[in-house]
Amino acid sequence: MRFSSLFVRAAAVLGVTLVAAAVVSAPAQAAAPTFKAPFPCGQRWTYQHHDGEVRLALDFIRNDGGTTAGTPVLASAAGTAARKYQANGAGNYIDINHGGGWHTYYFHLAAYSVDDGAYVAQGQQIGITGTTGNSTGEHIHYEQLYNGTGQTIAIEGASLAPYPTAYGVKSLTSTNCGGGGGGGTTKYWVDTFAAAPVYASATSTSQTGTLNAGTNYVFCKTWGRQVGSGSAYNHWWLKTDPDTGPAGQYVSAYYLSRWGNDEAKDNSGTVIPDCPGGSRPKYWVDTFAAAPVYASATSTAQTGTLNAGTNYVFCKTWGRQIGSGSAYNHYWLKTDPDTGPADQFVSAYYLSRWGNDEARDNNGVVIPDC
Repeated sequence: MRFSSLFVRAAAVLGVTLVAAAVVSAPAQAAAPTFKAPFPCGQRWTYQHHDGEVRLALDFIRNDGGTTAGTPVLASAAGTAARKYQANGAGNYIDINHGGGWHTYYFHLAAYSVDDGAYVAQGQQIGITGTTGNSTGEHIHYEQLYNGTGQTIAIEGASLAPYPTAYGVKSLTSTNCGGGGGGGTTKYWVDTFAAAPVYASATSTSQTGTLNAGTNYVFCKTWGRQVGSGSAYNHWWLKTDPDTGPAGQYVSAYYLSRWGNDEAKDNSGTVIPDCPGGSRPKYWVDTFAAAPVYASATSTAQTGTLNAGTNYVFCKTWGRQIGSGSAYNHYWLKTDPDTGPADQFVSAYYLSRWGNDEARDNNGVVIPDC
């Protein structure tokens, strides 16, 4: 107090006007998204805080009779996903940027289910529960961060603190029903002709369960590896809840009883919608003229027209020759024409940029085989 009064008197002698310092308030924290549990709808998991750690993180272990290992890990809110790896710590993990400074982390994944940099919807599968990195068993290590600082974890606005010190003390039942992932979304009923293996993703080769023959429901479709026998094949995979194994897995549309190659429709003929990020790759090409399209690479009955300009195609197959003079092409490109049904074929002869028996997109990438 004495120092303060002397300072004021000295300022008065010197003719200095004292101005009170402005109080600068810290910027308000951006509102958090409405986070949901990082595992599928209807599943119950126990959770605990990391023993001996000050980090605000939770470990989740399944306790509803299902298996923790191989269960889908879901985005707890929408955002942009980054695939990361830390050998001696997090292992395979996903960092989702939700905007406004908010991020969520998902550690120790057995595998990723989305591309690096992909935008994901709430409830979309982003990985598979595992134990990679510095981990003592299969679980989901989950964090919510704001501007890089861990926050007390809240699911649907409810805090999950104080943290239990052992597994099994507290539990949480998920309402994260978006994007398929275990139920709660529109179901499409399909007939399957045989007991079908299911997998955690459309590219996985490690079977996680079985979908029995009969009438089953699926949620959505995604493009993946080819499954088939003889001349029958399919690249579409359908997200479903199998009869054995974890929910939110994928079965090949090859096993559908009512439809053909690369078709994915329900029993009523409705095209099953794409899962988030699940549409098949498109290759953009320029065509120099309005081109007739056909149901196959050998058909001669026109089904529609692809207009001149920039169009997308999906894949190529060998078929009857189309040409004029010295120009010709045997490749046919599967596309969705401007008039007529989807998934028809146009001759690669109509490509503006390439020569005889070439089938490339505008960037020179060879269009893959159907």
